[in-house]
Amino acid sequence: MGNKTVLKNNVVLVSEYMPHSHNAAIGFMFSVGSRHEKECERGISHFCEHMLFKGTKSRKRRDIVYAFDKMGGLVNAFTERDDVFMYSVLPSSPENISTVVEILCDMTQNCIFPADEIEKERTVIQNEISAVEDDIEESSIDQLADFIWHNQDLAQTITGSADDVASITREQLFDWYEKYFKNGPLTVFISGNFEIENVVSMLEKLPDRKNLDYSFNAKFYSGFKSKKSRFNQNQLYYMYPLRMPLDLRHYYTLLVFNALFGDTMTSRLFEHLREDRGLCYSVYSFMSCYSDTGVWGASVSCDLKQTLQTLDCLKKEFSTLCTDDFSDEEITLAKEHLCGEELMGCDDVEYVMKKLQRHYLLSLPLLDAQETIGTIRSIEKNDIIEFVSENIKNIKPAVFVYGKKIVRDFTI
Repeated sequence: MGNKTVLKNNVVLVSEYMPHSHNAAIGFMFSVGSRHEKECERGISHFCEHMLFKGTKSRKRRDIVYAFDKMGGLVNAFTERDDVFMYSVLPSSPENISTVVEILCDMTQNCIFPADEIEKERTVIQNEISAVEDDIEESSIDQLADFIWHNQDLAQTITGSADDVASITREQLFDWYEKYFKNGPLTVFISGNFEIENVVSMLEKLPDRKNLDYSFNAKFYSGFKSKKSRFNQNQLYYMYPLRMPLDLRHYYTLLVFNALFGDTMTSRLFEHLREDRGLCYSVYSFMSCYSDTGVWGASVSCDLKQTLQTLDCLKKEFSTLCTDDFSDEEITLAKEHLCGEELMGCDDVEYVMKKLQRHYLLSLPLLDAQETIGTIRSIEKNDIIEFVSENIKNIKPAVFVYGKKIVRDFTI
């Protein structure tokens, strides 16, 4: 199973040793994201994420990527609303592990933000923003966030707007980096075949990390909203708030319930909306969990002419959840699907690393594959009924339509 250690410099190390693997995955998580940004700072966490790769006091941009390419590994990063995550997946050897940890530490402590690289990356990010705006599913998620968390920190986009990015100065970037990346909370995740003592000794060379006081209390807004877009289809969302925090049993009940309802090709949503009625191509259920709140619900892409029929079908599917009509067969199918995913993923060091991160962020036990499978198989029908009763029954959802035609005739 996974292990959590707080090092003497306050760096948190979360690890899972996989002795038979030929690979390793190493991730650095910085506890800052888009929800920490004020109006004049929109997109700055994401901008800093990009600049991590643009050179340090001892390495040029090409030196960084060259080192990873040379060993056949990869390096990447992403920004979320709560955090920034920088990680590498690599062939495991003592030399490779040492090289990667040293480079990631260097990027964490010694970035120099060259002015010419900032301007080039500013344009790259603005192109990224345009790409998101050209993708109905990507852009609709931002619009959904603005609806369900209106005027709150979670409502703002991760990248900021093109104008936001244009206004960010080098001084702002460097100050943000100093506060949150160089000196703020740092959690390091490592999975695969590695020598933990060597990793610890390298991480303990980092300066002491400061705990920053975050206080969030997001409010979920329910109701119905339709917003016009330039896309030729409509993107539909039917969302419910989750009661947080989730303990281990509630979390795995949610995973089983999600698989049963909309996360597999035999799920209710896929069978009833796509296979039986042919209303859509893309339909699934999903969840998003944060430190103080969470949401669960369904996403559907459909033709304009079929929007009201699809919304009515979604409403019916959600209403049937409150009848406690869950068959043993569909529960078993959902559980075994998740167990199969875990068995396939347990040899994948990146999968294991990101699972460690999810469990750490939700303050859940760091289970290994067999413990995970045992927990999944222990979920019973009554657990699902209780979950539905607490999170869906008598709870008003948020229903959002984003597309070419405004919808006015639907009632929740």
